[in-house]
Amino acid sequence: MNIKTAIKYLVQNKDLSEKEAQEVMFEIMTDKVTPAQFGSFITALKIKGETAFEIAGMAKAMRSVSLKIDLKQNLLDTCGTGGSGLNWFNISTACAFVISGAGIKIAKHGNKAISGKSGSADVLSELGVNISLKPEQVKRCIEDIGIGFLFAQTFHPAMKFAGPLRPQIGIPTIFNFLGPLTNPANASNQVLGVSNIDFVEKISKALEILGTKYSFVVHSESGADEIDVEGNTLVYQINQNGIKRRKTRAADFGLPEGRREHLIIDDISQSSKKIKKVLAGEGRSERINLSEDTSCRNIVIMNAAAGIISAGKANAFQEAAEIAKDSIDSGNANKKLEELIKISQELS
Repeated sequence: MNIKTAIKYLVQNKDLSEKEAQEVMFEIMTDKVTPAQFGSFITALKIKGETAFEIAGMAKAMRSVSLKIDLKQNLLDTCGTGGSGLNWFNISTACAFVISGAGIKIAKHGNKAISGKSGSADVLSELGVNISLKPEQVKRCIEDIGIGFLFAQTFHPAMKFAGPLRPQIGIPTIFNFLGPLTNPANASNQVLGVSNIDFVEKISKALEILGTKYSFVVHSESGADEIDVEGNTLVYQINQNGIKRRKTRAADFGLPEGRREHLIIDDISQSSKKIKKVLAGEGRSERINLSEDTSCRNIVIMNAAAGIISAGKANAFQEAAEIAKDSIDSGNANKKLEELIKISQELS
């Protein structure tokens, strides 16, 4: 199906099949559509409402034209959609080091901030990581130290057409949600945060269609694309047995509730400092009145725990949280950050 036909379908409120969505997205990614056609297509899709099959098809097209890393082993990604407007520090980035410190291979996919204060690429650069490595260099990082960063701007050159047009449209579109589904290392396991409640189930079903081995999709009642340290979080668990939905909160991880206000940052530097404190083991406390450092530590432990379960290293949140704590308190998580800084600079 070409984009003209797809637009006609969408304005008639007809869904596209997975294959049709993939074909249209491939046209977009290979620069075979005009800006007017692009804007019409994604706006019509937005008005109709995206289906899981359309999302999966478009993600497949993006994957097909991205630069790739071929590692024949299970890899885990911690990546969210962003867009919550909460301006929290980079929790999923901190989690990547904690999970890696527990012996799990990480292919961290991410980008610079679009709407928030700090994207994963921004904060990693601030921490001293060279984020602009080529695919073979990132592969070397994963092989040698067990963690690598896949910078979206490097690995998705086909976005050069659609990228500049997205801000001109002025509304959130499907492109706000495709990034976490297009890991160039084909990560088999994910912890994927979604800030828009309307997309949580759709993204979960899309992951199932795309063949994920074991993933979590999470959405906090606060609107965060993280498992929240305060209040409830909606969790979709996707594996070969299907999709299960549940709610969770800090007590399920054996942790006291923290405070969301403790997670807020004003700039990249503040996010970097919070990550350094967490990885240095600051914030260990069993007190009821929690400090800012403890709230930051605990939310990283909770989200890392989901990754540890999805990688098959634990079966329950509380068990996984203990593994995450040990990764931090043993110094292993911080060591992974130091190793990534060192090898990424040496390879540049």
